[in-house]
Amino acid sequence: MITLTGCEKDTKKGGGEEQTENAREVALKAANAEFVDKVVIPTYTDLAAAAKKLDDLVIALEADVNATNIKAACDQWFIARELWERSEAFLFGAAKKYSIDPHIDTWPVDAASLQAILDNEELMKDVEKTVGNLNTGVVGFHGLEYIIFRDGKPRDVSSVTEQLKKELKFAVAVANDLYVSTVILKVAWKGEGTEAENKILEDTDHEIFDNFGEQMKLAGQAGSIYKSVVQGSQEIIEGMSSIVDEVGAQKMGKPYNGEDINYIESPYAHNSLVDFQDNIISIRSSYFGKMDATAPEPNSLASFLEKNAPEKDKAIRSAIDKAFAAIKACPAPFKDNFTKPEVKTAIDACDALKTALDAGKEALAEK
Repeated sequence: MITLTGCEKDTKKGGGEEQTENAREVALKAANAEFVDKVVIPTYTDLAAAAKKLDDLVIALEADVNATNIKAACDQWFIARELWERSEAFLFGAAKKYSIDPHIDTWPVDAASLQAILDNEELMKDVEKTVGNLNTGVVGFHGLEYIIFRDGKPRDVSSVTEQLKKELKFAVAVANDLYVSTVILKVAWKGEGTEAENKILEDTDHEIFDNFGEQMKLAGQAGSIYKSVVQGSQEIIEGMSSIVDEVGAQKMGKPYNGEDINYIESPYAHNSLVDFQDNIISIRSSYFGKMDATAPEPNSLASFLEKNAPEKDKAIRSAIDKAFAAIKACPAPFKDNFTKPEVKTAIDACDALKTALDAGKEALAEK
């Protein structure tokens, strides 16, 4: 827990200047708290619940392999995937400390390593105990996607081969490991979990003593990782800037410019463009101060900049809309259309959004 101590005021400042700074801190402190309570914790809470349901459905699929069960697992994969992608504007805090992002969201899938694991009888006997330590290219969302999807649709499981049985056994381990990772995110930001969540963390040897939500809310006070309220707010915008840079320069940019034509996110589910759009929604939610918000909350970074740096706020809002629209306009599936001119337009729109966000970040500290 964070121990609070009083903060000594700078008595050398003039009354007006001190009042202005105090008003700034009060507004940003409220925005930081809204971000935690209305964006991060609700998103991670829903993500953990969705991942738990996905885990249960994959178990059911292994026990009874049929078209209905694999469709149910695929449908739930999309639900959990959406929530994860809508959390990627805040990959700092728990996601960074516990390396959750590379563990559950690495691509492309390392198919050769995955097959080697499936062929290793000794490893497969207790794969559920070792899955957390395996190559990140075979686990997480994409390891599971590789097994249950084919060409954007649920895999045909009408013929239950020995290979399929091994893959589904592995899928059960991967889905459970994915669920554990989402619980870590939730508990490390909220500071507590349900009895069932605490038990699964204990059973998988994960001890979580963090409370990143409290750290953000108490920015500027003794014991917080943030030395000032502004620093906490700037971290939020840095998270937005980081993910839009990844969408433009890497997720879309690497295939488009030929740097790596295999660097396609969610290719088996044909979900790439939806992933990218959800990343922009994550940015909008963080900026507007509420999960899936379409307009700013009164206590949000958007409302703060609207009042204190209206041109910066206007630029960010416009750039969010343009980036989302440009990505949506790209032809699907992305894996077959990544060199199309619409992709370059979307990349440029992402670059423009990053520029606007970076300017907004600097404006937070301007007096």
